[in-house]
Amino acid sequence: MKDAQTGEALTPASLQRHLRSAVFGHRIFYYPTIGSTNDRALDLASAGEPEGALVLAEEQTGGRGRRQRTWESRASLGIYVSLVLRPGVPATQAPLFTFTAAVAVAEALRETCRLPGGIKWPNDVVVGRRKVAGILGETRGSHPRIREMVIGIGVNVNHASEDFAVDVRDRATSVRIESGECVDRAPILASILEGFERRYARVLAGKPAELLREWEALSVLPRGRRVAVEGPLGRCEGTVAGVDDEGALLLDTPGGGTTRVPFGEIVEAL
Repeated sequence: MKDAQTGEALTPASLQRHLRSAVFGHRIFYYPTIGSTNDRALDLASAGEPEGALVLAEEQTGGRGRRQRTWESRASLGIYVSLVLRPGVPATQAPLFTFTAAVAVAEALRETCRLPGGIKWPNDVVVGRRKVAGILGETRGSHPRIREMVIGIGVNVNHASEDFAVDVRDRATSVRIESGECVDRAPILASILEGFERRYARVLAGKPAELLREWEALSVLPRGRRVAVEGPLGRCEGTVAGVDDEGALLLDTPGGGTTRVPFGEIVEAL
């Protein structure tokens, strides 16, 4: 059934009509309401669910983003999914898979909605200066190689401005706000899964450079832009010099050196 404000319901059946991926999203755990898709996917991964298993919800009551921030997951308006991965690569490469998801989301929005989505390091998908999608990668335990990992993806699709909390309305957007149209979510998710699967295979084949070139082409803060970053050692400022092969941000600093920021957040463009 299609609703004028939310589009067609996002269910396993509606998704499967559009799927082009070979594995990702073909085994689906669907919940009308759930606390967190990432928590459920982590439990499923620990129980042995195979790579490509997808947790799909119409609403999250405890959705979260990076740094334990709340991710608003209003019922029937967005895409709220988590995907099980079993890459078996060194743990230092984990950021590459959130990069992979971010590129897949940005390209899917361009392909299906004609939205000029870009990426703000490390993996926020934005339109202009407003966030339209977020990515959260998580593992359990500490191992030298990634035996299992979950990638959570949240996309604001049919949200109106009033669907966002007052304190984030100036920083959040949606497909509906940007395009002026209510759209079906299944084609967007199918495109994300196909693009994610294809790029993921390249990374596992030892070709992360291709992904990083795509990521850099979509970056909204290109090389040469001065930024301030909150990283593991606190705030630092510098000029963007790209990212390394593990996804760390490289900053040329005023003192003449280059600082590597493995994780953190760009808090200001200077």
